[in-house]
Amino acid sequence: HDALMSELSPAEGMKVLDVGSGTGDTVLAVAREVGPKGKAVGIDFTEEGIAKARKKAQDSGVDGIAEFRLADAEKLPFEDEAFDAVISECVVCLTADKQKVLAEKVRVLKPGGRVIMHDVISWAPMPEAIRKDPRLYCGCIGGAVSMKDYRYMMEKAGLVDIKAVDHSDQIRKRLSAGILSAALELRENDKAFDEITDFLRKDGIGYALFVGTKPKN
Repeated sequence: HDALMSELSPAEGMKVLDVGSGTGDTVLAVAREVGPKGKAVGIDFTEEGIAKARKKAQDSGVDGIAEFRLADAEKLPFEDEAFDAVISECVVCLTADKQKVLAEKVRVLKPGGRVIMHDVISWAPMPEAIRKDPRLYCGCIGGAVSMKDYRYMMEKAGLVDIKAVDHSDQIRKRLSAGILSAALELRENDKAFDEITDFLRKDGIGYALFVGTKPKN
């Protein structure tokens, strides 16, 4: 989160979109920096998250600057070139059509604007047992792709000056613990369990910050 905010360096007047804003903490942090003329907008697919985020915005006095909408990352409800920056934290890896999500982020971005995202990545081939386990898929993990694949998808979406910074060491233990606890419930399937523990032994799961710019011309 700190690395993402540092990269974004929100300033007064900026319009920023957070895709998958959860209960809104990042949007509120951005709103405090971009107000009073800027806008921090969060979209999420859970009504509960949006309701909590709106309540937080009212309580913290930034409800005119922070805005939350129920929406789908694959079909953003905004016009083209509406935002100076589009951010997300551990969201793209959860989506069914990652390329579509990236394309939508680029569409709503002003020329010269940036996409900034943290996401789970994989450093080794993902075992089928992880990909197929809904608990792991929903935990950001089953949908992870390699850093190279991620960069390729960003390029295909039209982004340039792509930067990828590996933050795996800071978060790997927590992610691996989550995978391992789910794997322990698969003990009756020894092959799947062995594949998962081997994946973890190879430090297969990681986390990275990705930044890309929409060309001006």
